[in-house]
Amino acid sequence: MLPTKVVYVVVDGMSTAAFEQVTACGRAPAFSFLKERAHYVRDAVAIFPTITPAATSSLITGATPAEHRVPGMCWYDRDVPRFVNYGQSPRAAVVEGMSQIVEDVLVNLNEHHLSRNVATLHESLDELGFVSASINYMIFRGPYEHELKPNMLEKLLFRKQLPKRLCGPKEHYFADVCSGDSEACSGVLNTRGLDKRIKATDAYAACVTRELLERDAADMILFYMHENDHHSHETGPHGQIDSLAEADENLQHVFDGFDSWEQAIEEVGWVVTADHSQSPVMDDDDHVFALEDVCAEFEKVDPSGGEEPMDGRDMAIAGNGRLGFIYLSPDRKSLLHSSVVACLEEADGIDQVMYRDGDDYVVHSDRGRVHFRDADEDDGVVDERGHWWSYEGDLGAVGGVVEESEIRTSEYPLAFWRIKNALDLDRTGDIVITTKLGYEVKDLAGGDHRGGGDHGSLHAQDSLIPFLSTLDPPPRHPVTSDLAPHILDHFKRLRS
Repeated sequence: MLPTKVVYVVVDGMSTAAFEQVTACGRAPAFSFLKERAHYVRDAVAIFPTITPAATSSLITGATPAEHRVPGMCWYDRDVPRFVNYGQSPRAAVVEGMSQIVEDVLVNLNEHHLSRNVATLHESLDELGFVSASINYMIFRGPYEHELKPNMLEKLLFRKQLPKRLCGPKEHYFADVCSGDSEACSGVLNTRGLDKRIKATDAYAACVTRELLERDAADMILFYMHENDHHSHETGPHGQIDSLAEADENLQHVFDGFDSWEQAIEEVGWVVTADHSQSPVMDDDDHVFALEDVCAEFEKVDPSGGEEPMDGRDMAIAGNGRLGFIYLSPDRKSLLHSSVVACLEEADGIDQVMYRDGDDYVVHSDRGRVHFRDADEDDGVVDERGHWWSYEGDLGAVGGVVEESEIRTSEYPLAFWRIKNALDLDRTGDIVITTKLGYEVKDLAGGDHRGGGDHGSLHAQDSLIPFLSTLDPPPRHPVTSDLAPHILDHFKRLRS
């Protein structure tokens, strides 16, 4: 008998290595319980860029960045023109303005930046007649309007910049400014103090998830836990053992709302994954750099808040953790391109330089240069997902090997497919760079995670994540854009 409810658990930044360690050492009994009873894939792959807004957009829409059009945490909007920043750091909030970042996160990300040509899982489920819930998740677009209820401090901080309403699923919970129709756990945040109110903890998300299940208030609940990612940024990926043990306690709280954990598995479908993984950043100046310094010979748009036009400058630069986007002046792009690429190739710490060249996709690295493009079936090489490619040059640029027409890029999983789906989005800029292991690009305001961890690149350490499901078996070689269709297919079966 198919379960009539699904809990979709997304643990931000959770790597497969950390997940397997914490379950093996006995510190995550709830995750272990699920792992033993679920279909488990240990090498699911995050979309690229492996940066939170792009990755979470794929998880809730089933679309690639080229389709959902959300490129990263920071990008340059050539149409406005200005930098868009979804809250990289407190410094970035000072540069771009807190009110602008709040508007970008709460309104623009979902209503304007996320493509209307793709549907969120909430929108798709509503069309099928199911009720869904979202808890603290960045991408929440849905068909129901909710009035925002900011506290006094938030009113003071954001003044008139907070929108009056947000459109999301029927049961929409975002920090403490938005509550769903059931107002689950409405008294919890009020007793946790000012700091906890603003952060909206994973424990609160667990409380809401449990209460919605007990009230039979939602058919699909997106239970998002963000604290693992913050902890890993600060301490490095090795610290995930502790933060995943804490995440497990929150999952236990949800399980304990049933008569037994066995009943929880029988009555509810559980899908668990992450948006991306993380890799360590070395704790020294040599491993953290500003792309503005690398491109010092070129004139750049200076982030200053408000309108930030190109105005005859050579480029705009948006650092995104372990990758960066470079936007060239449209008037001089053909003149600038080769000299900018040459400059980037010489920089310490840059792993790959990528861009489109007509129908080709080009990747430079110190291991070689490769041009690739789509190919007809049986004409070229095929990857694990069944996509066919033709290429010229050195596959060392993507760590690739070919055997009997099959291409494998284990160091950079599904490299061709993921690069194509990033570069096909104009919002990633004209040139995309990734950094070598241990390196990071400074953010818009010069912030970094030295001595901690970060993500964003194509590398396996930023990309490999676990995928557990008690529903049907996951597809072969799954990527994060498979999750929403996987869940939606389950509900379509319930309707059939």
